[in-house]
Formats: sequence, structure tokens, C-alpha cells
Amino acid sequence: MLKVTEILNQKNKVELRLEGRIVGSCVSYLENICNTYSKRGGAEVFLDFTDVRYIENQGVKMLKGLTNHNIRIINCPIFIDELLSRNY
Repeated sequence: MLKVTEILNQKNKVELRLEGRIVGSCVSYLENICNTYSKRGGAEVFLDFTDVRYIENQGVKMLKGLTNHNIRIINCPIFIDELLSRNY
């Protein structure tokens, strides 16, 4: 289960707090949310990973693809940061 809460929504900046696990259908759910926000006026989207407890390989690959589209990950736990820095 993944909970996404909008913390900040300004003209050129959106911050979303993620809580839970990024697995299964949550991967496409998060991808859709990110695409919706990033396409809306070119806003930069910040994903706060403070409360993310687990991410599966499919989620890592999806996030790697999104980080080139005004998506930034903040407060990333070390284990997720290491997964994102690996080459697949």
C-alpha cells in the first residue's frame, strides 16, 4: 500500500509525501501521479521518500525514467538511494 499526500502545490513546484511500499500496482499509480503533475505547466515535482519502507525493482526502474522529467527525490533512505544509483 502506498499513500501519496500533496504537501505543497505552487505554480512551479509540487511536493508529494510518500508513505508505505512501492510495489505492484502502486508503481503505475505513482507513475501516473508524477506524469500528471509534471505535465501540468512544467512544474518540478519533489517526491519525499522519508516514509517509504520498500521499493521493488519495477519501481526503481520507473523512478529512474522519471527523474529526467522534472521529478526529484528528496529525503531518500540509504537503501533506496543505493538501488537508484545502480545500473540495470
